[in-house]
Formats: sequence, C-alpha cells, structure tokens
Amino acid sequence: MLESDDWGLCAWSPDEQAWRVRRDMPAFRTVVGRRYGGSTLESAEDVQQLAGTLAEFRGGDGFAPVLQANSLPAAPAFERLTPPQFELSELPLAAPAEASPRWSRPGLDDAIDAARDRGLWWPELHGLHHLPEQAWLNALRRGVADARLAHEQHSPVCQTVESSGEYDPSEPRELRRRNLGLAVERFRARFGRPPASLCPPDYRWDDALEADAEALGLTTIQGLAEQAGRRLPGLRRWTLRHRWPNRRGARFYLPPRIAFEPSAWEAGEHTLRIEAVQRAVHEAWGRGQPAILSTHRLNYVHLEPGRAEAGRTALRKLLARLVDQGAVFLTDDEVRRLDERGWSIREIGASAAILRYYGVPGEPFRFPAPAGAASARIREGRGPGGPELGIDDGHVVARLDVGEYRIEWGR
Repeated sequence: MLESDDWGLCAWSPDEQAWRVRRDMPAFRTVVGRRYGGSTLESAEDVQQLAGTLAEFRGGDGFAPVLQANSLPAAPAFERLTPPQFELSELPLAAPAEASPRWSRPGLDDAIDAARDRGLWWPELHGLHHLPEQAWLNALRRGVADARLAHEQHSPVCQTVESSGEYDPSEPRELRRRNLGLAVERFRARFGRPPASLCPPDYRWDDALEADAEALGLTTIQGLAEQAGRRLPGLRRWTLRHRWPNRRGARFYLPPRIAFEPSAWEAGEHTLRIEAVQRAVHEAWGRGQPAILSTHRLNYVHLEPGRAEAGRTALRKLLARLVDQGAVFLTDDEVRRLDERGWSIREIGASAAILRYYGVPGEPFRFPAPAGAASARIREGRGPGGPELGIDDGHVVARLDVGEYRIEWGR
C-alpha cells in the first residue's frame, strides 16, 4: 500500500519568493524546516508525472499501483484574513487552488480526476486544512512576528503552527468536531463519495477525535503507531506491529507505517535505503500483514523540480523491486473489506471498478450497483473458470472464482 499525506495542503511556501523571504525564520531553520521549506501545493504537472510513474508498473494482480492520496479539501482564504486585528467569527475557507492567486494551480482538479479515472489515484481524508486553527489565529492577532510574516506571504507555517496540529487536543473540542464534519462534507462534494479512511494531520489526535469520526461513519484510522503524545513510543510501535487485525468496536486500525521518504536521504545512500524499505515490506508480509508505505507529498512536489524528480526516481526503483516479487497494491478500504468479508470493490472513475474476490469459489454474493448502471461486464480478470456477473434490481449479482477482476458498467 502506498499512503501519501499532504495532498491539497497549502504549505509551506506558495512560490519561490515566499520560501526565500522566510528561510531565516525559526520554523524554517529546524531540521524539518530545512527539508520542508520548499514544499508547495501540487500542480497538474506534478500529478501527471507521478501518475505516469505509477502507470509504468503492474502488480501481481495485473493492475497498476494506486497511490492513496490523503487529501485536504480546503485552505485558508488568505486575502480575506485582514490584519492587524484579524477580526472574524470563523476562518474563511477556499478550495486549495483558490486560496489566493499565489496558490493557483490551473488544471489541478482535472489532472487528479484523470489519474482517478485510470485507477492510479485514490483520495482519502487527511483533514480539513491541516492547521491548528485557534492557535494560528491567536498568534496572528497577538502580532507574533513569524506568523505575521508567513501571512504576508500567504502561508500559515510558523512556530505556533508547527508545534501543534489540526486535531491536537489543545484545540477546542467543538472546533475540532466542526472542522472534521466540514472536512467530510467538502471531501464528498469534491470527490463524489464519502471518505473511507482518516489520517489525522501530524499524527496528533485523541480518543475524542476518533469518537467524532465514528459518529460521521469514519472508522478506519491510519497512523496509530505514529500517534503523537503516547508513552513509550518504541514499545508501543513494536506491540502494534504484532497486532493484526487491530479493531476496537467499529474502529479498524491500519498497521504501523514503513517510511519511504527519499527527500530525507543523503546522496549516495538511496540503494541501501530502498533495500531497507524492501526488507521491512517482507517482514510485514511475513507477519501476514499488509505493508503500509508512508511517502509524503514532499517527495514528489517541490519548488526545486530536481528534488521531485529524485523522489519519482526512487519510487520507480522501489516499485520495480516490489512488482518483481508479485506485490499487489491496495487502499485502506480494500484491506479492511478483504479482511472482514473476503471481497472488495474499488471504483475507477464512473465507468469501471476493480473487484477482488477471495471467498468460497462460486458462492454467490451481491452488492449495490452504482447509480445509473444498467449492466456489468468483466473486462479483465485473473481468476480461473467462467465468472458470472449481472445486475438485478439495482444490485450486482456475482458468482466468481478467487481472483481480481476489472468491471465495466453499462449505462
């Protein structure tokens, strides 16, 4: 699995000017700041190039790798945040590419939709805007220097923001609840479906946030082993590595992540790092678990294009190794559904889907058909035998052998 955080995030710098002006500010002088300072909102070309990299490969199921892009559907509307008092009842929001002219990315939505239609891109929820909203606004109102300078450059990144998180327990519970609800609403409006999985920004959240997410029907949680603020993190991660499947009531937790962050690697160590990631993948498979690769947007989107190209090159080398070993690339929701019922379905745009069936061969099962679908046929399949598939009373009725199938819907 390729889980990638921060897509749609309007940070750290909208353009080279913003990066240059703030390079000596405290948040930019840290280890994280030196690495992330040139991080920016993705462009249509960034998405197209990364999708093209994924499309070069086929997994053990015959399908291309899919990137689970943990996404943010909103950003601050920077030009509506007016100094010096920043008087407003709530943070004004915009779509990320409309946060201000400096964040404009022509064609971005179309590029994402095209990658989704090819089965290469699967959005899930990362949050509303990735910001500790109250802490940030308070810093602006108090006139904190680095917060004010960041705002002048249409960026939220300052020490206050970097020391907290959107769902950090220090943020008011009601604000966190409201913003999570807004995130789900905006995600559904943008992508045409509700999110199936949540990765809280900066891995900062508490049980109250999980309860609020569950009330919204969002019960698959990423990053539990990386959750900030927990005691004995090393021991906790080791324990969670050996707990699979991991459930608590309706909640389903993904295994610990394997970091694949080539932007943090030194020159000359890429081969050794890729080999280490490959070993960690094998260890997860040996425990009977999905291997969760965490690879942030920063690796593939940067104000210095060479860094993004280096990230895609490293990804290409890793994927080549994994597909040679028959790796199959899934989303969180597919993993959960396969674990719970033995089959899963993932839409590919409006006209197709990937159906995986690992249940009893030939046993009939059914599920709701997409709205407007009048017929269904198997375009590609890797299971033995003759599969049966049809639509009856608004439901897909299937009788399949174990395998993976690409379904196309007739309208």
